[in-house]
Amino acid sequence: MLTDEALPIVVKIMAPYVGDTMARSATEAHCQRLGIAGGSIEPEQVEMLLAKLGAGLNIFLGKDKSATVIAEVRAALAAEGQR
Repeated sequence: MLTDEALPIVVKIMAPYVGDTMARSATEAHCQRLGIAGGSIEPEQVEMLLAKLGAGLNIFLGKDKSATVIAEVRAALAAEGQR
């Protein structure tokens, strides 16, 4: 999957919970730390990113809601990847 396709999906799903600015900046910061940039994003990179984002969401949403949001992101990314 292309990085430019995947990241907006992540942000769109997280935004209702933490706001668009926080969702976008957290996603961009973690991508930078993980070396995710341009081109395509590998499944392993997606999982690393979601793990980092999930840990941050735990602070704002709690463990259960955070897991639900990350599962929603995974499902949306899987659906996009099957197109």
